[in-house]
Amino acid sequence: MALANRALLQTTAPLLLSRRFRGKINVQKPRKPHFGRQILIDISKPYFGPPKSMLPDIMTCEKVKDTMAKKEIDNPFERILANECLDWFNTSKMVVFLHVNSISMEDKTPVFAALKKNDMHLRTYGKKIVSMATKGTRYDAVNQLFTSHQNIIFGQPENAAKMFKILKKTPQLIVMAGIIQDKLLSKNDLVEFSKLPSLDVARSQLCSVLQSAGSCLVGQLNQNQQMLVSHLDKHIEIQSSPTPEDNKTDIKVES
Repeated sequence: MALANRALLQTTAPLLLSRRFRGKINVQKPRKPHFGRQILIDISKPYFGPPKSMLPDIMTCEKVKDTMAKKEIDNPFERILANECLDWFNTSKMVVFLHVNSISMEDKTPVFAALKKNDMHLRTYGKKIVSMATKGTRYDAVNQLFTSHQNIIFGQPENAAKMFKILKKTPQLIVMAGIIQDKLLSKNDLVEFSKLPSLDVARSQLCSVLQSAGSCLVGQLNQNQQMLVSHLDKHIEIQSSPTPEDNKTDIKVES
């Protein structure tokens, strides 16, 4: 036995032994926690205010709450942005409103650069700034299109086709509506407007139509005169041509 104890490792007795709690836990009257835990429970205990029925009438009146509400602070920077936004509206003959889905700046920067290269500017304004800029002006109706920060493209109408070509590469930017020469247009109207030719091409087409109409009118007026002249020429040819009787007399004289 002594040899076996020397050969095998002996386990030492642990200092702490776990025991199962044999008694029943009193759920209805639990034991009070110790002092530190009681402090933590008291600190984290939620506080509920008095019920509304116990409050005075002055605290439940809605008109009093409106007067007690905080007044809006006049922000000079917001007024500067509103003046800048109004200048863009006044100086741009084409204003396009975009709905922006989730897009990163890495994908948005090439669109901004392409629009800038084609003399179009992409700007981001909030609802408050746009309402400050357009309130009381002819652009007051565009406030219904804004719910939060949205993007606006400012440019000229002749660049509408280029704009749709650029936005085709980024489906996150969706065209909602636009203003062209003080007229509010939907997306379908903007697409049809972008397919129209330029002003010089339209003028040349109008000139060609007017010229063709004038030449057609001149031809119709000269048609009767030309027919009369042709009939007279034909009559002269018939009279100047020799008749069969003249040919017979010429034959007899020769014989």
